[in-house]
Amino acid sequence: MNRFDDEDKIISQFQRVNDNEVMFATQSETIEAVYLSIHTEALWNNWINSSGKSDPPPDYYSPKDELMMDVMRVDDHAFVDKKGKIQNPTNAGESKLYKELKESGIQEIFSNAELIVNAKTLLSSEQDHNYLFYKSNFERVVSEHIKKLPLYQSNHIGYKTVLFVMDESSAYLQCENNKPNMDEAHEGEMIAGKPHLFFWDKNFVNVFLHSGIDYLIWYAPYKLLRTSQGIFELSKVVMFDCKTGNYDNLIKYNEERICSSEL
Repeated sequence: MNRFDDEDKIISQFQRVNDNEVMFATQSETIEAVYLSIHTEALWNNWINSSGKSDPPPDYYSPKDELMMDVMRVDDHAFVDKKGKIQNPTNAGESKLYKELKESGIQEIFSNAELIVNAKTLLSSEQDHNYLFYKSNFERVVSEHIKKLPLYQSNHIGYKTVLFVMDESSAYLQCENNKPNMDEAHEGEMIAGKPHLFFWDKNFVNVFLHSGIDYLIWYAPYKLLRTSQGIFELSKVVMFDCKTGNYDNLIKYNEERICSSEL
């Protein structure tokens, strides 16, 4: 178990994002109202937590707004092994550290502190942050939730569906030339390329567009690029109205030239 296994903690962190760090893929009063309903703490009180194992899915619903929402996590670490099992070295390491720290009694000493761990996997850069892992995880996780849409709709008839994606991946860039060997790169070394705009990446957006869901909230707080001109930070939240708007200009990236910004 780690911190973001608790959906309430994901929402709580999301609510601390500044409005100027939010991008609306399409502008409408409807999508803005959805954002405010979840982002504003006072309005969030209208939502009911239904994330318990015995509760009917999805994770949250708001009778006042006639909205229902399921929360999920994606990253760029997990992969499916040869036996078809999902492996995630980072999450496994964090869970191990979290358990050790809890058993040490440190939380009893600092009872008001929140325990946050960041495990070092000692994997190579390409194994630790991998675009193909990222793309595959996003498609697998989001598609699994989309398949449950009929169940959600039967539990909350007439409600509109929101999928909330907690994206824990790092920032990526498409290199101008061939992707360098990241295990031979040095911290501070410049790589010529352009930012990977994840929210316009055709491989990702086409997973949920026209899927039957109404809205998608893409929360990606760790997309930070260091450039020769300073820090380039992408929007931390991107709001999608999946049934309206123009998405004709999605980008098809060259996957062979995409690399992580992290060594």
